[in-house]
Order: sequence, then C-alpha cells, then structure tokens
Amino acid sequence: MALENVLRDMGVVGAGGAGFPTHIKVANKYDVVIGNGAECEPLLYNDKYIIERQGEEVVKGLELVMQSTGAKKGVIALKKKYLSIAGNIKKAIGGKKNISLFLLKDYYPVGDEFILVQEITGKVILEGGIPPDIGCLVNNVETLRNVYMAEKGNAVTRRALTCIGEVKKPSIIIARIGTSFREIINLCEPAIEDFVVIVGGPMMGKVVFDLDTPVTKTTTGILVLPRDHPLVLKKTLRIEYIIKQSKAACCQCSYCTDLCPRYLLGHELYPHKIMRQINFGLDLPYEIIQNAFLCSECGLCEVFACPMELSPRIINQKIKENLLAAGYRPKFLSKKENPRELQDYRKIPSSRVKNRLRLDKYNEDGRRPLPVVETDPDQVEILLKQHTGVPSKPVVKIDEQVNEGDLIAEIPKGKLGARLHASIKGRITYIDEERIIIKK
Repeated sequence: MALENVLRDMGVVGAGGAGFPTHIKVANKYDVVIGNGAECEPLLYNDKYIIERQGEEVVKGLELVMQSTGAKKGVIALKKKYLSIAGNIKKAIGGKKNISLFLLKDYYPVGDEFILVQEITGKVILEGGIPPDIGCLVNNVETLRNVYMAEKGNAVTRRALTCIGEVKKPSIIIARIGTSFREIINLCEPAIEDFVVIVGGPMMGKVVFDLDTPVTKTTTGILVLPRDHPLVLKKTLRIEYIIKQSKAACCQCSYCTDLCPRYLLGHELYPHKIMRQINFGLDLPYEIIQNAFLCSECGLCEVFACPMELSPRIINQKIKENLLAAGYRPKFLSKKENPRELQDYRKIPSSRVKNRLRLDKYNEDGRRPLPVVETDPDQVEILLKQHTGVPSKPVVKIDEQVNEGDLIAEIPKGKLGARLHASIKGRITYIDEERIIIKK
C-alpha cells in the first residue's frame, strides 16, 4: 500500500504544530525532507526524549517519507547541545550518504520551519509561502516516528509530552490521546494548590483553566504555573487593556521590528508600524496592516524585544482574526529572497528567553534526564477536531466495545481531516459533535 494511504488510515498528523494531516504532505514530490528536532520552545523536552530513545525509528520514518516523495536528501536537525544524546540517530544514519545530521545553535525560534529551512538550505521561503515552495518537506521527529509505526500497522493513539513547572516530579509523559490534564498533573504531583496550565510551550502556548481538557495529537506540553505568575497574567490580558497599554507606553523604539525573526528573514513585516497605526490611526499603506499575516506569533517581541513589555504579537493575532472574519485574504507583494544583513547578530539565545519569562527555576537543561511516565486512564475523551481541517465523523455507536487502535471517527468524504482511533480498550459511553468518550 502507498505510504499516503497508510498514513491516512493510521491517522498520522503533524505532532509538533497545527496537526496538518501527514498523508496530504507525502502525496507530493520534494527535494529535501527535514526532521525537525529543534524543539525551540523553552522547557519542552519530549523531542529530546524521542531523539534519545527512538532515534532509529525516526530515521526509518524519514527514509519512508523520502522514498514516497522522491527526495534525494534527508536531514535531521537538532540543537548542538543535544549531540551527546543523539547516539541512536547517528548509529541509524550510519554510512547513509543521503541522510545527515544538522546541528543548530541554541536560539529562539530556531525550530520555526521558515528559520529551520533557511539554516539547512540557505534559502528563504517567500512571504506567504510554505516549505514545499522551495522543495522542502518539514516534519517533527515524533511525526517521523509515527510514520514508521504506521507502516508497522500502529495507529496514533499516544503521544509524548512534557509536564513541568509547579510539579514535584517533572516528567516526560507518554499520554494516551484523550487523557485529561488533571490526570497527568496528578501523576506529576502538583507542588501548589492554586495553579493554571499553559498548553504547549510558554512562548506560543495558551492558558487553560479547565483541567479536564483532554490531550490531543498536537499537545506538546503542560506547563503548571501559579495563577499570579507574570506569564499567566500577560497571556490572559483582555485586548482592550493591551491596546490602552500600548497607546500609553509605546516608546517608538522599533525593537519589536529589529528583533522580529520574520523581518530578519527579509519579510516586509514591521510590528512597530502596525503598533503605531493601531495606537494613533495613522494613514499608512494598507500593506503595513495586512502584513500582520506574516507574523508567526513566536512571541519574541513581547517577551524579549519590547522594553515596555507590550505585545505586538497579540495585536497581530487580533488583526488576523478580524480580517479573516471579514473575509479578507492577503496578497503579499514582496519577492525578496535574501535575509537582512544583521540577521546573524540578532539571534536571541534560548537561555535569555527563559530568563525573561521568569521560568529559570523550572529549567531542566543539563540536569538528570526527566523520568518517563505512561498514562493508564479509565476514561478518555477524544476530541473530533484535533488537526487541521474539518472535525472527524464518528463511525461508532454508544455501548459499542472497542480495542486500542480501532477506528472510531472517519474523515468526511472530500474534506481535509484525519482519522481518529480508540486509545484504550473499553466501551463507547458518549458521542456528540465534538467528542467521543470511552470508558474501560
């Protein structure tokens, strides 16, 4: 069976980003396939775990994708500081001339696929473009591992994530899809009573107050923080307050633009000009505002660049939301293919980002490896929308018995989406338009 069909059947999606269905990606041809093990979000260590413990499976997954897409070159990228734990990958690569290991400097956001592609190929993805535009396919290392497992007949029913922060036992969690955050945090033993959760990394993750929220195929991290931590307060500010704060405090320094990774790639993104237009209603060219769509929302502007701790990221995010809701679609004009001259001098070390986030006390870099804990829930809540595209359609009925790996939801005909499979053996107890619940 073609790899495209295998990945569709097994429900493989991007494990490190928005969950784009992998079977769609591998249906095309590429020159280079890149395994992204950079893990640029501070305090996440699950990709490090995958590289150290399952490196051989990652390389085999990479080879499968290369064979399917006709790529002549494969690259696995990880930070140079993790070279000491890459033995399995180096052993699996062995003497293969078409696969190599690429070592990255430890700066943020080196794992962003635009930055990663430029680091490896020297090419800049144009404004509004994607890696395939220049012949590259980028997959997270866990996605590549899932590709290999799918070829062996295993559907995606579990994923690795990091649970860290105000917990007594920070751990790598091998979570069954649909496990509640509450169960995972209890496994790691919360160190305080009044806490909230940031899902994903501290830079781009979102605050979640409902601890019964389930793990999905794209859940990379659970960061447990005090409710009054500055990062939590910043992420929960209302947009009205953010704009008022910006009008009162913006000092017109333009550091948000000077350090913006997409601006430094050569893109015509000027966060300081967008802030001026929002603050003062200036009559600037429409390209200034529409180019908010170029923002990757990495958060470097709000965490590191702005001396007033304002948030161009959230302003850009809201501009995009409002323009999309109004039916606007951007048309990017710039065709610049070269980065700006000062790019190499404006890369921000990850250690400095952690310091600004006030998260140094939770840093596990250089310490003993985090313990690995597997979940064994009595119940899972599997969301029907945990990937790019439309929600999956249930194909099971209430009271039906299922085993782990059984198909429970299908891609609607002719739509973009991904299949879903049972992550535990049990009985279907609830189905609606958003979820399927399975109990042992």
